[in-house]
Amino acid sequence: MGRLGKFLRVNPLLAAVVIVVSAVVMIAIMLMIRRISPSGGFFADSDRASGVFGFLGAGFVILLGFVIFLSFGTYDAASNQADVEAAAVVDQFQTASDFRGPLVERAEGQLICYARSVIAQEWPSMRDGERSPVTEGWVVALDKTGSLQQAATSADAEQVVSWWDATAEREVGRRGRMLVAQGEIPILLWALLVIGAVLVVGYVLLYADPDERLIAQIMMIGGTTVLVVASLLAVQVLAHPFEGQNGSIDPSGMEYSLTEMAAFAKSDGWQPDVLCNAAGVPLPK
Repeated sequence: MGRLGKFLRVNPLLAAVVIVVSAVVMIAIMLMIRRISPSGGFFADSDRASGVFGFLGAGFVILLGFVIFLSFGTYDAASNQADVEAAAVVDQFQTASDFRGPLVERAEGQLICYARSVIAQEWPSMRDGERSPVTEGWVVALDKTGSLQQAATSADAEQVVSWWDATAEREVGRRGRMLVAQGEIPILLWALLVIGAVLVVGYVLLYADPDERLIAQIMMIGGTTVLVVASLLAVQVLAHPFEGQNGSIDPSGMEYSLTEMAAFAKSDGWQPDVLCNAAGVPLPK
């Protein structure tokens, strides 16, 4: 499912195609089975068969609900961590205005470049669970600037303490979203979901009955297949919140932080150093 998710992110319409094709294939199989099915279907006792089907369906729904709950927790955690990081960048930008001399423009310029690199470099890298070396470079640069300010004042200076507090908060947010980007649903859970899906859909095929109305048989297998496949795709989206699919988390928080930093710099009368291009890539020195 991981590779399938990366394939589907190329075009969101492919998810709909997968659902439709799956339903059509299962309907075709149902129609073929109807030709060899005995009158009344394969079950001599339909009530007992319905009981077994209810057990299988309930088991699959419980497992699916458990996985979706875990996946949504992952999705929500990733969104919160991204917001924490974006807010910390703005806090650190405001703290930088208390620095002395050229460190003000340098620190603010580095924070702008950090935000740009997160948006343009690291967000696409997270689809593969990777960090951006460009963003890592700005992290190192910001730490050096903080150390220079600390050497120029003292470790107990208010602006230095605020700077390192914001740095820690920013790194907690970044580390949190990176851990979520690297995490995946265990293979065992995926295997159980697929087995449950196959059992549910396969059991419905056994209800093929030449005496039953055709439309009823088509709706039975088609509806079940659509719900099962759509549920598996929903789990894929929630479990990989940075895949670039519809519903995935976007860097809107960091984009808003860039807007806020530009407004703060304008109101303070500072002109941050231009250290990178619009994608956060450092300019040649």
